Amino acid sequence: MHAFNFSTASVSKTVFYKDYVHEAASGGRKRRIQFTGFRKKEKKALREMLLKLDCVFVDNKKYRNCTHLIAKKLCKSEKFLAACAAGKWILTKEYIINSAESGRWLDETTYEWGYKIEKDTHYSPQMQSAPKRWRKELKNSGAPGAFHGWKVILAVKEGYERVAAIKR
Repeated sequence: MHAFNFSTASVSKTVFYKDYVHEAASGGRKRRIQFTGFRKKEKKALREMLLKLDCVFVDNKKYRNCTHLIAKKLCKSEKFLAACAAGKWILTKEYIINSAESGRWLDETTYEWGYKIEKDTHYSPQMQSAPKRWRKELKNSGAPGAFHGWKVILAVKEGYERVAAIKR
């Protein structure tokens, strides 16, 4: 899925962008953080923590450029599923909190959705492990996305309001 490719250029500090992401080339590849499922107040607090870290914050509905999706909970939103299918890191908010407290990015592994499978939840173990499973599968296979090379036909009624999202 070439739609999820991203540049290796980066910026020198945390940058917030509302409608697009622009990067000044400086060599290294920085984390490109995006949130999903948070209310405004909690999102604002997490964004402030990002100021202590070296990253780009992507604050828009387009999710193609993120490297790390911070999700309040497991869900079936377009953003969450697209990040999963692209093999992005999908992490809990504790990743941001603990990294900010440490003053550096911590290893993502223990903060990844699917690292621990919860028993008392309405999400199946398969759903809980999907972000981790797909990230590892795509990394090992070298495929650019879970559905790379697929050709599909979707039958939808004319005028269906979500056609634009489906075409992505």
